[in-house]
Amino acid sequence: MKLNQQCIQILDFLMEQEDFKNIGYISSELGHSERSVRYSLEKIDVFLGEQNLPALIRHTRKGVLLPEKNIVSPVVNKFKQRITPKKYRYSQEEVQQFLLLKLLLSEEVLPVTYFEEVLFISRSSVLNHLRAIEGELFLNNLDLSHQTRHGFLVTGNLITKSSLFARSFLRFINIREFYQFLDSENSLSKKGELFFYNLFEMEVLQEVNLEARSVEENANRAMDEQLYLTLIAVLLKQHEAKPEFRFEASFAVVDELDKALETIIGSLKQYQHGQEDEVVIDAFVKGICEKMGEIYQVDFVNGETDFFAQIKAHIKLMIRRVRAGVIIENPIFNEFMRDNREIFMRVKESLEALKTLLPISVSSQEISFLAIYFASEVQRNLQTEEMKPNLLIICPEGVAVSKMIATQLEKMFEFESIQTIGLRKFKQEMMTKFDFVISTVDLPDMHDSKVLRIHSYLQKEDLELLQKHLRMKLVKDDKQIINKFSKILAIIGENTQINNLSKLEFDLLEALISDEGESPKKDIPPFYFTEETIMLEKSCPTWRRAIKVGTKCLEDLSIVEPSYHEKIIENLKTYGPYIVIAPGVAIAHAGANDGVLMDGLGVTVIEDGILFYDRYEEPVHVIFTLALNTKEAHSIVEQLMKLALNEEKMNKIKLASSKRDIYHYVKSAIFE
Repeated sequence: MKLNQQCIQILDFLMEQEDFKNIGYISSELGHSERSVRYSLEKIDVFLGEQNLPALIRHTRKGVLLPEKNIVSPVVNKFKQRITPKKYRYSQEEVQQFLLLKLLLSEEVLPVTYFEEVLFISRSSVLNHLRAIEGELFLNNLDLSHQTRHGFLVTGNLITKSSLFARSFLRFINIREFYQFLDSENSLSKKGELFFYNLFEMEVLQEVNLEARSVEENANRAMDEQLYLTLIAVLLKQHEAKPEFRFEASFAVVDELDKALETIIGSLKQYQHGQEDEVVIDAFVKGICEKMGEIYQVDFVNGETDFFAQIKAHIKLMIRRVRAGVIIENPIFNEFMRDNREIFMRVKESLEALKTLLPISVSSQEISFLAIYFASEVQRNLQTEEMKPNLLIICPEGVAVSKMIATQLEKMFEFESIQTIGLRKFKQEMMTKFDFVISTVDLPDMHDSKVLRIHSYLQKEDLELLQKHLRMKLVKDDKQIINKFSKILAIIGENTQINNLSKLEFDLLEALISDEGESPKKDIPPFYFTEETIMLEKSCPTWRRAIKVGTKCLEDLSIVEPSYHEKIIENLKTYGPYIVIAPGVAIAHAGANDGVLMDGLGVTVIEDGILFYDRYEEPVHVIFTLALNTKEAHSIVEQLMKLALNEEKMNKIKLASSKRDIYHYVKSAIFE
């Protein structure tokens, strides 16, 4: 049992008392609430019991008394030598790291008071830090569940939680310091002291460490650090849930914890050391090449080069490395992943599908090497399409945004035809009718090179992606003005300070190819937007709550049904934070059939901002809640998109002191 600083303070206080002291007196003297004193006294009782020391003597009226102080004192003093004797101010990063690891490791609800006492911070600080780690959990398909009056718990797949714990632990902690702690029970740093003594019960950790070694010996294979820590996390969860648990090589699978343990141990039971069957390796390599070939329409097995022989030689060496527990790193991993994440994921999925043939656990680093092979061969086989393509645009928010994207593409690129469709109406068989499908969300069931993933409003990276597949309209009035683009940027860079180069490039490019002065004034259809639909908030605890503020306002005015809010959240969980279309600005929306009763717009301004963990990594201060059910309303979306990209106008909205000002700023931008 690990005692926190408050428990030690109370123990020291009781050491000095010769008589009973009631809870109120202790609370008053030490400055703690009576509730927290009671909680600490219960922990002290557990600690004393574990040390075979006499328990606190309790009296209904008099309070508590620490008996046999001469016996208790030496044990407590020895324990205090291993921890910081006074409060220590942990950094914001250390606090958030600890919160994440502790929640990932626990299968029980943890009260906020626990973190207050361990980290020496206030309740509001704990809640703020919990919000900060929610994004990383969200990106790993985990949820931070709040149980009122009880506390917080991370919910989701057990192996996912354990694996994220292992990866995070390796990021945050010096693994050598951890091993030294295992051997000596002493920490070398304040940070280690916080993490090691509060994440683990020493006796349980030592037992779990022996169990992990037993697993390693039975599998006849050395584990890498990440797999070892993942196994440690699952075993710790077993002991937490079942104090009587003792690991045995052959154990019955009864619950989810047993299944998780079985899965991890099963990944170790690979082929034994030695020469693998050449036929098996041939089938394994052929399987990967065929699966990747189906996706990218390239013959990797019988192509014009000796690609199959090269990839086979690499995979044979990879298998030997994995079996021997040898870990290698790709020196260009981050750069490659930045530009080639899609092909990396396809290789990873192919390996997973072939695990029954050759059940090996391949690291991300190893997968990236294979992905480089395939990416190079795909690039070699790419041939530029001279014909003008037929395009289909789809997005979850429906036809309105699709048409807005089509308008942008018509200005910039050449194509034979362009059609738009809502996400729900899109069928896989439609692929044969189009050369490219342009989507604003990931399509997990579509592993086809014809699918191009872009943002809801074209960004610089979207233009770069589209330019690889589509030809730009480079001629205007028989003059190649776009050819001057780089020269213009260079001149601007030499003479001015650029705050946002990406936005400048995009704005210039759009200006060069637009027909300014020739387009008619926007025909905006009627929609409900008044000061009633504007909400001003100082702060919001979560991004879910921020979304709810805007939809609840429209719901109260009978513009949308309650299901509209649920659909927005569902889309965010499925597709990620795609609604954030500019730094600090989001357009919350769902489809016309998801509970929209009439066209309407709400605006939520959050002074402190709220993180959506989007690509801009900035707090969102303005959320436009859009509800559209008419085809003509796409023009409202276009105007809002332009407003979101206008930093000057958005700053006015964020800093506005009244709903009336915000109403006029937004409405004038829509109708300009």
